[in-house]
Amino acid sequence: MNHEYEILSYIEKNTEISQRQIAGGTGLSVGTVNLLLKKMVHKGLLKLERVNGRTLRYILTPGGMAEKTRLAYQYLKASYGQIIKISRAVEQVIAEYQAAHGPAGEIILCGSPGDVPAILKIVFHNLGMKYRIVEEIGDFPGDVLKNVLVITWGDAWVKQLDSEYNVINILEIL
Repeated sequence: MNHEYEILSYIEKNTEISQRQIAGGTGLSVGTVNLLLKKMVHKGLLKLERVNGRTLRYILTPGGMAEKTRLAYQYLKASYGQIIKISRAVEQVIAEYQAAHGPAGEIILCGSPGDVPAILKIVFHNLGMKYRIVEEIGDFPGDVLKNVLVITWGDAWVKQLDSEYNVINILEIL
């Protein structure tokens, strides 16, 4: 997500906070927070108010609220676009697999946690297809059938399993 959005959201919930607290709450460095706060004050998204000699309060302006809303909309629009792209790619992979091998006996999603597997779960749920997820190469099940389709989003999986199974890196299709 956009760093400005993260900071604006954090400040909206916590008005009397330090840059160090903002950094801790957003996962950004203090230097990045400092730079972005200065930029957002200059753009009129935030207003600074001095509470005492050493303490500042960050106030979200109406322009800051509007920018936060715009950034959230952009993020959702981009995320929805990714879901559509991945959905189409999965449908293509399954259709090609079925044309070449018949129906898959099993579909295994392999890779580390994150956005891609979350989207794949939604896609397979919407398609009404069963699957299982394996996050570590060492955890790949030994009871796998030969007519299995392995979908991954990491190159290590392709190198490790490609000779034995039909392995597709979904990111290469996008």
